[in-house]
Amino acid sequence: MKFPTILTWMSLMMFVVLLLSGGPALSAPPAPDSGRAFFGNEYDPKTCQMNATSTDEPYEGVPKPEPKHDHFTYVQPWSGYCPEATLKDRKKAACMTCQTANIKGSELYDGIEVQGNKWALLACDEARAGVEAGGGPFGAVIIQVDDESGKVIRYWRNRNHVVEWTDPTAHAEIAVMRATCKEIGVMNLGRIDKNDPHLKLPQTGKTSHCEMYTSTEPCPMCYTAMRRCGINTLVFASTRFDAGVQGIDLPLDANYNELQTSYRDRAAKYGMHVYQATVPNSLDAYNLYKRSEVTKY
Repeated sequence: MKFPTILTWMSLMMFVVLLLSGGPALSAPPAPDSGRAFFGNEYDPKTCQMNATSTDEPYEGVPKPEPKHDHFTYVQPWSGYCPEATLKDRKKAACMTCQTANIKGSELYDGIEVQGNKWALLACDEARAGVEAGGGPFGAVIIQVDDESGKVIRYWRNRNHVVEWTDPTAHAEIAVMRATCKEIGVMNLGRIDKNDPHLKLPQTGKTSHCEMYTSTEPCPMCYTAMRRCGINTLVFASTRFDAGVQGIDLPLDANYNELQTSYRDRAAKYGMHVYQATVPNSLDAYNLYKRSEVTKY
């Protein structure tokens, strides 16, 4: 599998930094009608959780590896949930059969297949709740783990808000990372120091870290945002290929393939026209940044 160029990832990371920064909307007052606002977006606190849930429970780490199975006889565990089709187009509804197993179909997942745990289940429950609220089928959970005790001290859960907020970047992963960073008071979730003067939430051990659980394999934007946040552990349930089936039709696989394509060839293959402009002030901001006393991240 080919990987994107360094410049491609750098451009994506710069975009993600803007997403996570939040801007002036961070201090926006609560919206009187919905009850609360999150980065300027209204939400209903009765159905959507933006704050951490405190806990004190042992964490056994990433789930155990999934045993090897015979591909011809193995039947993947399934919840049995198959809701009634309510699409107005009945012919179309008849084609939307319930899926019972994840689509993998390549060597992409070899060596990373693991069993589930309560956090993976919670992320999937959040995804379903998002659909029930009229949103996209995606959920995400971040757990904060104390490095000394190995316990989960708190967690955040969130869902997709693209339709609700009219924001194509309001993915579940972005929402839960924003909530976590804002509430803890740090930008690096990979190593949270008890003595950090910006820390807003208490922790017993000297350091802690966060891990991400998602209902679906993240898109390139969300994956890059995780890396910008310092998250080093990701566990996802459904795959990019599950997201591309009939009725879901989300091109996650195409998004990854596009990043592996040179800028020159993207116009013909994907209709994306990208240009690099030569202007005399292109490095002014970088030069000011590296020579000034500003907060580095």
